[in-house]
Amino acid sequence: MYIHNYKRAFERQISLLEECKTLSKENRKIALGFKDFLLSDGIGLAKIARYLLEIRKFNDLLKKQFTKATEVDIRRVVAIIEQSVLHQKE
Repeated sequence: MYIHNYKRAFERQISLLEECKTLSKENRKIALGFKDFLLSDGIGLAKIARYLLEIRKFNDLLKKQFTKATEVDIRRVVAIIEQSVLHQKE
């Protein structure tokens, strides 16, 4: 018996992604395609579940279509994330 139910966590993150009201249809399609890519590449369910959670957070910070994001947009989001991580360590 597993300590953590990775399959359940994975399925839950897919449901949350599909139900996410701030995620556009295009971004949802990209995120689910990324999930399929990771599965086909042999990445574990726990790691994919974590990535799906982070995709929703990234989407909320980016506030635009993934395909229209510029380098400046991505750097802005990464800076916000890095700043929040630094505050957590203090």
